[in-house]
Amino acid sequence: MNIHQMQCVYQPLEDRLLLRVLAVDRSEFRFWLTRRYVKLLWQVILKLLERDPAAVALADEDTRRAVLGFQHDNAVRSGQFGRPFEEGAATLPLGAAPLLLSRIGGRPGEGGRQILSMHPEQGQGIDLGVDSRLLHLPSKLVADAVVQADWDMQLPMAQTFTG
Repeated sequence: MNIHQMQCVYQPLEDRLLLRVLAVDRSEFRFWLTRRYVKLLWQVILKLLERDPAAVALADEDTRRAVLGFQHDNAVRSGQFGRPFEEGAATLPLGAAPLLLSRIGGRPGEGGRQILSMHPEQGQGIDLGVDSRLLHLPSKLVADAVVQADWDMQLPMAQTFTG
């Protein structure tokens, strides 16, 4: 699946984040992220980013963090975060109601990509083939939504990479 657009917004009545993923083929996937799940997601995102070939090739940890910080800044600058989410999906393969995610994982994929797996307790979820850019962009979306949620959580992307 090729990702066309993502959205992550805080839903106060649910006290959860709603993550929507729109594929190029206009298939939309909807997920609920709890506070606990966001903590797990953040750890997996950071581990996947640390496996980026450009960072792994560097022996010096400070240089590696600087490279990852530079990648994050570039990805965020290139993102179109002000663009409204495109409504009217052609299909909702997992249904119209968002799935409550509970399981997460990350593993190496093919061609320098990695697999970010997000699944409910039971049933089908989603396995996303991502490169580092496609990890930096949703990390920004999630971090911004967590600020809206006022969950008193720190998601230290910049501090992690730049010292």
